[in-house]
Amino acid sequence: MRKLFACISIFSLILLAFSLTYAETPIQPKEPLKSPVDKEKLERIKPPPPPKKCPDPAVQGIDFAIVSKTSQFSGKVKITGVVKNIGLEPYISGPNQQAVYLYEVPMGGKANLVATKKFQNLNPGQEVKVTYERNWNASSPAEGEFPPSYKVVIAYDPDITLDSNPKNDDCNMNNNQKERSGTEINALFR
Repeated sequence: MRKLFACISIFSLILLAFSLTYAETPIQPKEPLKSPVDKEKLERIKPPPPPKKCPDPAVQGIDFAIVSKTSQFSGKVKITGVVKNIGLEPYISGPNQQAVYLYEVPMGGKANLVATKKFQNLNPGQEVKVTYERNWNASSPAEGEFPPSYKVVIAYDPDITLDSNPKNDDCNMNNNQKERSGTEINALFR
């Protein structure tokens, strides 16, 4: 029994010495650790430019809603185009120099203007909406199988940039239209 106790004691001391030796000395890598990010690439990455301090009316979306139902698959729907000044400066202009147009575009057909909303001034974050209501039958070929799409466009007088008023110069003309398929109206009736 004493031999067993002596062996266990010696073994415990060896384990204690071993653990103290390696607990205080961290494992050192053979080669220096490399960052997963390449420093040269990191230096070439530039932060995005600050937002321009200018007016920017932009089409934010086209919303669909059921106004009333006449049956499970038909009723009156409202199509709403939303334009918002997402710029940092107010859009200040004269009357009748700009408008929002809402088009109904039959599949494979020519766009039909269905609603217009003129606007004049828009503060940053302010919206203007153009709406159109119509009857809809999600089980018919005209709307159900081949639904039209809806397109919202911001239109300006051709000479708006030449009128000596920089407060009505839209600084981003690439966000002035948007289109959405009427198939999403059919989904509202399901």
